[in-house]
Amino acid sequence: MDTKLLWMIHLKKDLLWIKWIHGNYLQRFNTWSVPSKTNDSWTWRQLLKVRDMLLHKFGNVDNIEAAMTKCFAEGKLHLSAVYKSLIQPLITVPWAKTVWDSFLYPKHSFILWLVCHSRILTKDRLCRMGILSTNQSHCVLCDRQELETSSHIFFECQFSAEVWNSVLEWLKYRWRSCVWSLVLNWYSCNLKGKGPMKKLKRMCLSTAVYMIWKERNRRIFQGKMSLPAQVLREIKFSVFAKVYNDSSNVHMKNIIEEL
Repeated sequence: MDTKLLWMIHLKKDLLWIKWIHGNYLQRFNTWSVPSKTNDSWTWRQLLKVRDMLLHKFGNVDNIEAAMTKCFAEGKLHLSAVYKSLIQPLITVPWAKTVWDSFLYPKHSFILWLVCHSRILTKDRLCRMGILSTNQSHCVLCDRQELETSSHIFFECQFSAEVWNSVLEWLKYRWRSCVWSLVLNWYSCNLKGKGPMKKLKRMCLSTAVYMIWKERNRRIFQGKMSLPAQVLREIKFSVFAKVYNDSSNVHMKNIIEEL
C-alpha cells in the first residue's frame, strides 16, 4: 500500500493531500531524492523508508519507473504485480509435493520438512549448537552407540529400519531402501502423481517420520519405550483415522481395506 501511495505522489495525482505533500515536503526535491528529517511526521518517514527499500531493490529511479509502469493495467496500479516484482523468484525443491501434499497431517508435514532441510534437532545438531556434550549424542532408538544424526534416525537405525520396512511391506512395496537420500529421491521422482495410492504412500512416509521422531522423544523425555510393532500400529491408526474421516477419498478407503 505504501508503494502505491509513493507512486501516486510521484505522478502528482490531482488530490488535495498529494498537493499538500508537494507543498510541504517536496518543494525543492522529488519523491526519490527528498531526505528524511527528524521533525517529519511518522507517516511520511515510513513512506520514505519504503522509498529507500525500493531504491535498494531496483537500483535507481529509472528501474523503479520501468517496474511500476509494467504493474499498471487499465489505469490502476496492481499491488499483486508490484509484490511479484519485489520478491525473488522461488525455486521449487523436488520434494515439495512429497512434503506439502494437502492430504497429509500438517504437523507431519512440518516434521518431514525439517528432516528434508536437516534442521530437526537431533543430538548431533544439538552438540554442534553447544547444547549437548558429545558423550550424550548416541541414538536412543538402537542398542549400538551410534551418533544420532537425521540420516541415522531416518532410517539407518536398526529400530527405525524395522519400522520403515514394515511400512513398505504393508504397502506392498517391491522397492526397499533405508537410506534417507534414496527414499526422498524415490518419492520425489517416482511418486509425483495425484492418484490415491501415491497420496497414501506419501502419507505413510510423513506419518512414519513423525511417529519415529515421537518415539525418540518419548524415550528421552518420558522414559517410555515402544517396540517397532507398536510404532507400526500407531502409524496405521493415524493413516486409518485420516482416510476414514475424509469422505472425499472413497478410492483410498478401498485401497486401505485391501492392504
